[in-house]
Amino acid sequence: MAKDKDDLLTLSQAAEAYGFSGDYLRRLAEKGRLQARKLGRNWLTTSNDMETFIESREPRGVYKKRLRSPRK
Repeated sequence: MAKDKDDLLTLSQAAEAYGFSGDYLRRLAEKGRLQARKLGRNWLTTSNDMETFIESREPRGVYKKRLRSPRK
């Protein structure tokens, strides 16, 4: 069963699924580079928003060439 790309993920869940740190994703969300919303203390995003962010990244400095696909 495939996961719906509109399912909400906490940034911690997204970080684990896509191979980033939670703090990095939080900073991106605060700057508006990653589409996410804050609900109480938690930031939430979707798989679709994560994939959009990954596709929009520009290679700078040390660049992660291999990103993990989310677990299914």
